[in-house]
Amino acid sequence: MPAGWPYFAWIDATETAFGSEHLRWDEQIFSFTLKQDEGDPASLTVTVRRPDGGLLAPGRKIWCWFALDCGPNLVRFRGRLVGIPTSIFEELVTLEFVARPLDMVAQKEALADTLRVLPYYDEAVIDPSRRTDPDVVLEGYTKIWHFDRETHVVTVSDELIGEDGQVNFLCDNGDVLHDGLGLKLTTGPLAVVDVSAEFTWTQQAEGTVDLTRYLTSNWPGAVNGIIRSYSLYAADWPKTGAGIGDGWTAASASATDFYDHEVRTTSRTTTLKVQESTGETTGTATLTESESSIAFGAGQEVGITNFKDDVNVSYATDGDGEEYPSSVSHNRSTTVAVLVFQEIQPTLVAGYKAERHYTERVSFSLFANVQPILTDPQDGEALRIDNIRSINLSEAVDGNVLIGDPARRSYIATARGARSIEHLIAVARAHLLKRARVVEISFAPKLARMPEVTLRKSAFLSEPRIGEALGKIIGYSIELDGADGAIKCKVSMGCAIGYGGTVTATEGTPTYCTIDYCGPDYQVFTGRTVMFPADTSVAYSPPIAAPNDDGIDFLSALTVADVLERPLVVENGPDEQKAALQGQWPDGAVMVPTADTQPEQAQQKYFKDLIKQYETRATFKLKPVTGQEFTTEYQLQVSDLEIPTGYDLEAV
Repeated sequence: MPAGWPYFAWIDATETAFGSEHLRWDEQIFSFTLKQDEGDPASLTVTVRRPDGGLLAPGRKIWCWFALDCGPNLVRFRGRLVGIPTSIFEELVTLEFVARPLDMVAQKEALADTLRVLPYYDEAVIDPSRRTDPDVVLEGYTKIWHFDRETHVVTVSDELIGEDGQVNFLCDNGDVLHDGLGLKLTTGPLAVVDVSAEFTWTQQAEGTVDLTRYLTSNWPGAVNGIIRSYSLYAADWPKTGAGIGDGWTAASASATDFYDHEVRTTSRTTTLKVQESTGETTGTATLTESESSIAFGAGQEVGITNFKDDVNVSYATDGDGEEYPSSVSHNRSTTVAVLVFQEIQPTLVAGYKAERHYTERVSFSLFANVQPILTDPQDGEALRIDNIRSINLSEAVDGNVLIGDPARRSYIATARGARSIEHLIAVARAHLLKRARVVEISFAPKLARMPEVTLRKSAFLSEPRIGEALGKIIGYSIELDGADGAIKCKVSMGCAIGYGGTVTATEGTPTYCTIDYCGPDYQVFTGRTVMFPADTSVAYSPPIAAPNDDGIDFLSALTVADVLERPLVVENGPDEQKAALQGQWPDGAVMVPTADTQPEQAQQKYFKDLIKQYETRATFKLKPVTGQEFTTEYQLQVSDLEIPTGYDLEAV
């Protein structure tokens, strides 16, 4: 058969492989249009003589193989009938077929699973409700869905460079017809994409800090871990489990009094018989002695001595009416007022359970190095992406905690954080590259070249009227008009208008030691830039962690200095207490006896009230580890994006 002859075969859905048996004419075709545009399945529209038995007959086949003889090769199409004409009783009817896979959703989902890789896809910034959407996967790629017109296999194809090779159309070789050439600018390129993203997590950590040495070393008058006070006792020391700050408890606490200040009383009584010289007992004398004291040991400070000495004589009258002493009592008491200090050996280990909200805001502007159309590229259109929010990075996603250790103070300075930054660059890069493809060229190739054309290829065109152009094939069509029998072919290609440059990485300056001794994995480099993965179009400077927080690094062995917000302050230490109490001590070492029957009780109350005015108070504050919110801003340094040169507008 001559070139341009169409074949049409009704088939079963299972006939997925084209064979010579399909080179037949099940229908008489008067005209047809076979076309496919980027992102859509191929479609076929044919005008045929009305089939015998009608199109709605039960059991009628709805699948077809279509083939067009283009000379050395065939252009083939397999599709399913989707359009039933309303004029099915006319002599000529139009049928519409589409090469859409029946399992398109399943294929896209399966392919999407293979594309969910960093940095093009980052689950850290994908809302869980959108993770199953296969279209979300392509947001970081410069790719679009492709549907094979024969096999119906779903793939993805880059929007700038065809992965299946390049088709060259040279006017000098006669590959392109004179008519049908067109060039248009579809839109203006993006000049810049401004990106702002937030990465959040709940910092979580547990551990202990031993405060014992710090407290005893800074306690006034403490010696060898033993503290002293006239009013503080072991019972006053924090107990294990007691709260000692926001997120802090006494994980382990103890205190031991060195001296027992409990008052103990001892008594003894002696009875004496009074006898005359004749041996007759005439009376008795009872002597009672009692003593109350404390075992204050080395802790004594002797103050005032008080005493009472009372002699009472009772008289009786004899038979002659004469009085005589019938009994004598002698009461004598001595009270020594003693101020005693206590020595305590304390321990205190503080336990923390941190839970704090961290946010890192990353922003950058990615400029496109593109050719100007009407104005300077820097004055072109800008796109702002500021709705990127991460999930809680300290929560597990498929059993994996994205931040690694929730105790971290920074996410973006980690290896995983760098992948998230590269994802942001990938999204911005995809927008700029897609919008840089602003030149659309269409031309009419010879029919013999059409079997080479697919939407997974690039095209190179050399034509005197436009010069040279390189771009991605974004559409094609083959038409037969039954009125004149002429076959018209059309190919459309999209060309980027970049300058085609590249960027290179820089090692930067190490801040700790030489590069040959310790690389970027173990020390910070200033001025360092790294390439976007597997690409030479853009580079960025990895950010250096600089958390805007209270400085607690839970990944290190915490010291008291790390967690102390306000240092230990001891009011009325032992020396201060002693000086203050002695300054208000009643004059005189000995108080004169008075008619008051309980002078020692009054004096005791006086001393107790006096000590209360100078009680020892110790205060310090640990940094809160719960409830805080910390936010750190990072302005990322990114190179300009180098974009391929598909068409040189300046040359034109």
